[in-house]
This record gives sequence, structure tokens and C-alpha cells, in this order.
Amino acid sequence: MERTAILNKEKNFVSCVLYLHNDGAHIRDFLNTVCGTMEEHFEKYEIVCVNDCCMDNTIEEIHRFLEESRGNHVVSMINLSFYQGVEMAMNAGRDLAVGDFLFEFDRCLPDFEPSLIMDVYYRALEGYDVVAAAPGRDVALTSRLFYAVYNLGSRNTHKLRQERFRIISRRAVNRVNQMNAYIPYRKAMYMNCGLRADTLVYENQKKAGSARNREERSTRSSLALDTLIIFTNVLEKFSMLVSAILFSVMMIMFAWIVYSIFSTVRPVEGWMSLMTLISFGFFMMSVMLTLIFKYLSVILNMSFKRQHYVIEGVEKLTK
Repeated sequence: MERTAILNKEKNFVSCVLYLHNDGAHIRDFLNTVCGTMEEHFEKYEIVCVNDCCMDNTIEEIHRFLEESRGNHVVSMINLSFYQGVEMAMNAGRDLAVGDFLFEFDRCLPDFEPSLIMDVYYRALEGYDVVAAAPGRDVALTSRLFYAVYNLGSRNTHKLRQERFRIISRRAVNRVNQMNAYIPYRKAMYMNCGLRADTLVYENQKKAGSARNREERSTRSSLALDTLIIFTNVLEKFSMLVSAILFSVMMIMFAWIVYSIFSTVRPVEGWMSLMTLISFGFFMMSVMLTLIFKYLSVILNMSFKRQHYVIEGVEKLTK
């Protein structure tokens, strides 16, 4: 009976990359969900934890979980030298993982049913190289606003939204790594690598909440701006809109000057020419900014800035 159960397990080797930053309050519940699912359905798997400078009892809770657990979990811990944010941390975890499929958990928040992990996996087996699980409610207003702006300026047909976790195939990992050595925003890179992607929306069981400190908010704000510049043409569209408005103002001023020449209206001497000159100057400045934004967009598409994470050490955690 036990042999039959083993034969029925999935043969693919999967890696689970967990981002850790002060998750001590719910890390054990999350590990129960992930490790339990992995042990039940897969013959071979690994858990890669990325410690992004946790200041609470997260690491102690992980050690306690492994000591009390009955499973033979293969767990590695990447300790970053200082706080570097979720993107850098997950890049480090992805580079260490060796599975045929990689689960990426951006937050250790168990607000989904364990079966959702396998739903995402089975969806990937249908021919999708990237499959995400997205919460259906309690999404922060700032997140909704960011994704609305991103999707407005993105040329990709698959729209982004807030995701809790995703699975990516080894082919997708290799494709993204071939595109560039530095991955500034993983979700956007996955959607732009040319492979099939899908998103499963689930009804989350609890509100995610927000316990981010000033450093985390600053990092995410900077990441949001970089993402909009690199992966969308929002700045180009905005600059073109400003150029169109200023051009309209300039034409109105020019028409008013022509009208005043052939009418009895006599504006203040020098006022019309000054306003026309100012309108023309702002219009040309806006045109130059549009060209600059377009030029920078081309450069960024050719080669992203190179930046690397800094690792303090890697541990193998065993019972």
C-alpha cells in the first residue's frame, strides 16, 4: 500500500522558493501548508528559504518546525547580507533552486487552500510555462492603481495583477536568464518572455494586511517606478499628451495673433508675442522630453542595468 502511494506521486522535481522578512507570526502555518503538499504529492522536492534580513523569530520558528516535523524535508536557507527587497531575494533563491518546476512564494501568507498549489501545478502541465495564483479580494488600493497604470502602458496581452505565488517551468527560467542577467521585476519578465502564461484567481480566506516598514515601502515604490519605466511606455504617452496640449495652446495663441492683426482688438503690446514664444518654448521642451524618453526606452530594452544580490551564506537545514 505504501509502495503504491509512492508510485502515484509526481515524478517532476520541484523547488519551492520562500521569501522571508519578519514572517515569524505565520511561518509555521505556511510551512505546514507547503511542506505537507510537497510531501504528499511529489517524490522529490526542495524548499529554498531566502532570509532577507529577518529581525524577528522567523528563523527560530523554521528550525523549530523542522525539529518537530515528521517529514524528511530538504530545506536550504540563503542569508542575505542586508535587506535587499523581494525581487533581489527571489532572484537569489531562483538561482540556487534546481527543480524542473519552481514555486515562487513572495509572501508567507497561508490565505489559500493547500489544494491550490496543486491546481497551479496541474495547470502548468497543460502547457503553461508560467501560472500564477492571484487573490480575488482585499487587494490594496496602491497595488490596484499600479497594475492599472502598468497594464495601460504594457503591450503584453496578459495583464498583471497582484499574485500570492506562481509556478514557472525550467524552460521559462532559462528563457528569462537568456534575456538578461539582471531581472528587475520577475512577473513582468515572465510575461514578456514569449511563453504561455495563465493566472488562477482564488477567494482568499483572510485579509493580507500590511506590516511593511518604511524601508520596505521605499523599496517597493522605487521598484514600481523602475518597472513602469522599463516595461511600459507610460512616460512616453504622458509626454506625448503634454506635447499635444502645449501644441494646441500654441496654435490658439497664433490664431489669436492673426485675428488681432485684422480686427479692432488691440491687446497689450508685446503680450501676445511673449505668450506665443513661451508656448512654443514649452512645446519644444516637451518634444525633446518625448524623444529622450523614447531613447531611454530603447536603451533599457537593449540592456538592463546590471545589479546583483549580496549573499552572506547558504545553509542546509536538516532535522
